[in-house]
Amino acid sequence: MKIVVSVKDTSAISEVIEYNPTFIEVRLDRMDGDLLDQVRAIREETAIPLIATLRSREEGGNFVGDADLWARIIGPIARYVDFVDVEARYRDHAPVIKSQGIQILASLHTSEMPTSPELGRIESMLRSYGDIPKIVVKPRTTDDLLALVAFTHHAQKPICTSVMGAEFRYARAILPLFGSEFMFCHAGTPTAEGQYHIREARQIADLLG
Repeated sequence: MKIVVSVKDTSAISEVIEYNPTFIEVRLDRMDGDLLDQVRAIREETAIPLIATLRSREEGGNFVGDADLWARIIGPIARYVDFVDVEARYRDHAPVIKSQGIQILASLHTSEMPTSPELGRIESMLRSYGDIPKIVVKPRTTDDLLALVAFTHHAQKPICTSVMGAEFRYARAILPLFGSEFMFCHAGTPTAEGQYHIREARQIADLLG
């Protein structure tokens, strides 16, 4: 299980580094001030691989600009990170990022529960421009969750799947057992409802592994 700690406050980076996660996700859309300076400072402080995420409001974040503004913000930052999270709405800018040797986490976050065929089409679309598809959905029933588990198990790898909200929070810990690449956590302040603290994630991984 690859554990990702999402951060929105660079003042907590030293504590995050002490937990030694597999990746640190820098939630640019939830940060204030000079984003480039902050990412550069994080890069200088640690060799832990970084994921830069500028999440749109439509997919649960705070960014409200268009694709060109997204690219102007991400462009200078990309050289300091290992992955860039690229939503489908910004995918036209993915080739430029990949040309710099940066990997693409191609993401889609929806408050709906797609059918299994729809999940397959989403995966194909995300894989068409990204290295790892990330699909985050909102199950309404246990059957929805079981369908997501089955999709994750049978999907081409690598893939990342997860859930929105707290109702099926435990799915965040279960999906990696069926092939999901990452488990997104926090180290003090959650960036999404339902996230586990990295201490809890490590305990779960140890118990289930």
